[in-house]
Amino acid sequence: MQFEKITKPHRTYQEVLKQINHLIVDGKLRPGDRLMGEREMAVELGVSRTTLREALRTMEFLGWVEIKPGDGTFIRDIHLNEVISPLALALSVEPTRIDELWETRITLEVECAGLAALRASKEDLQQISHALRDMKSSLHDLDAYAKADMRFHFHVTQASQNSMMHRLLQTFVVHIFDLIKKTGPLRFSHDIGGLNTIQEHISIYEAIASQEAEQARTLMRKHLEASRNEIGGSDPHTTGNNSDN
Repeated sequence: MQFEKITKPHRTYQEVLKQINHLIVDGKLRPGDRLMGEREMAVELGVSRTTLREALRTMEFLGWVEIKPGDGTFIRDIHLNEVISPLALALSVEPTRIDELWETRITLEVECAGLAALRASKEDLQQISHALRDMKSSLHDLDAYAKADMRFHFHVTQASQNSMMHRLLQTFVVHIFDLIKKTGPLRFSHDIGGLNTIQEHISIYEAIASQEAEQARTLMRKHLEASRNEIGGSDPHTTGNNSDN
């Protein structure tokens, strides 16, 4: 397989995602295919191994790949129309205005929390619970925590049983993941141990599990607005970083 050198100075890991996306859509990468080794791929792409790992973590979260320690990274059997196309749209829209992203995220996720309280299946609740468990166990690792946090919100949206809302979240998932990674350190700077932040997620889960729709909406809005306020002093226009990781 042939990768192209990445020359864009901003949000380099997204450029990695774009290339993998195109290779899958074009049929050059198929389910079961093993990606080249991390060091070799980083050299061929012209990015740091840190950036490549961030891209691989994002692809793993999105379900594009399965990372098998000691064996490598393999392309999973994915439904292109449900996963790749929305992400391709999201990756083509950059930089994203952070204020608009927050407004979209709050509008979407608050309603999804209420619908999840009315419609969540036993399996949905288990997935949300597992994400919450992983958040608790990864408070010492902000990258792992951000990934578990994103899964929590992703599964809440999935539990709404509204496929359009779920696909909208997929469309913005990369940008939302950036928000979570940005707000985590800020919240933890005064929420020592992350106990208050974890409790917010626990309360949302409990409201959904108890089928308390309005409570779930209220708690989700309170949680997201608190996170939004944490970066109120940051650049309100974009989520992008100014350098390679």
